[in-house]
Amino acid sequence: MPDYPDGPAMFLLLPLQITVVIAACLAAGWLARRSGQPRVVGEMAAGLLLGPSVLGAALPAVSGWLFPTQGMAALGWVSQAAIALFMFSLGLEQQASVMRRQKWTVIAVSLCGIVLPFALGCALALWLYPQYAQGQVPQLAFVLFTGTALSMTALPVLARILREKNLLATEAGGIAMAAAVFSDICMWVLLAVVLIFCKPGAGQLPSVVLGLAWVGFMLWLVRPALAKLVQWQPSLQVYLITSLMVLISFAWLADHLGLHMLLGAFLAGVVMPRHPVLVPRVLRLVARPMVWALHLFFAFTGLRTHLQLTGMTDVLLVAAVIGVACAGKAGGAFIGARMTGCTAATSALVAVLMNARGLMELVILNIGMDLGLLTAPVFAAMVLMAFVTTLMTGPLVNLLQVCRQRKLQDGLQY
Repeated sequence: MPDYPDGPAMFLLLPLQITVVIAACLAAGWLARRSGQPRVVGEMAAGLLLGPSVLGAALPAVSGWLFPTQGMAALGWVSQAAIALFMFSLGLEQQASVMRRQKWTVIAVSLCGIVLPFALGCALALWLYPQYAQGQVPQLAFVLFTGTALSMTALPVLARILREKNLLATEAGGIAMAAAVFSDICMWVLLAVVLIFCKPGAGQLPSVVLGLAWVGFMLWLVRPALAKLVQWQPSLQVYLITSLMVLISFAWLADHLGLHMLLGAFLAGVVMPRHPVLVPRVLRLVARPMVWALHLFFAFTGLRTHLQLTGMTDVLLVAAVIGVACAGKAGGAFIGARMTGCTAATSALVAVLMNARGLMELVILNIGMDLGLLTAPVFAAMVLMAFVTTLMTGPLVNLLQVCRQRKLQDGLQY
């Protein structure tokens, strides 16, 4: 787990920090919805505004008093607990049946949307390493993690956009949603392998074998045992207690294996049995406190992000990261959709939807920062990339829909 600074004063500041963070996120989320964007865009922006790049630069005394460098431990741990709960619920929602319709298109979009951005991200990392990471991060770790981070899709943000744009029942929306779920699972597996190989020192092969054995043990032995327990005692209290025990133990085991606690939290959700009555009740129960607590995660990410662009080199860094991320993810999704017979219009819409990063990208980036796999300038550039790609998704979807309507009208006229 990340090592935050300690001290009794951090707990005295925590209630005030939480109040300020939640108020800022609620206000920014409301403004985002008023401007036609998902709330998560405003919440991400609020986190950046509270950080050293805006509040720290405009009111350094206020920022230093409210968010002191040596007083962030409590906020850090609360944000980690919040995102662990989110990852658990995300794993709990995974369903293997989402790919039954158009499964080959879903697989092609997912794999092309992983392979191309991963390859381009690794190439970009090789180019960035001498200037931005030389001597601070091992080259292999930097390259592999950068490629992985640029391959991510934000499933929760995508679901919000599809719901708000009434695209869930459309061909493009169905493909994008199913592909995002499949891609999400593949990306967490890839991240686990990358983190194992990025561990310093020797002994990587035993770690890989141990990690795979642990995952297999949980999926093929622990999961059936939990299913029998839930069948024997199908009560909400038993399910909640079991979920909490599984979440804590999996997070600890993943951290002990040299991975990250969030990987364990996600796998804990995957392993829990899918009871048709209890799972929806649990998800409804944790939905509201989880959303409020996630505001702290956005703020904590913003507080560790320095966005000051000191020269043309930093501007080029941000531009390169955003360009490679969009070309890789959107390009890969478009190629995958076209390969399996989708029209150009449907493929373009799928590509735009798959390019949204949002919360999941921030989760990955924070893991990299906690484990020392990203340097501060690259972390800041990639946080900006996550914000920009999420911000541009809504307007691009609207533009594609307008273009499609005009083509239909032109076709009807002739």
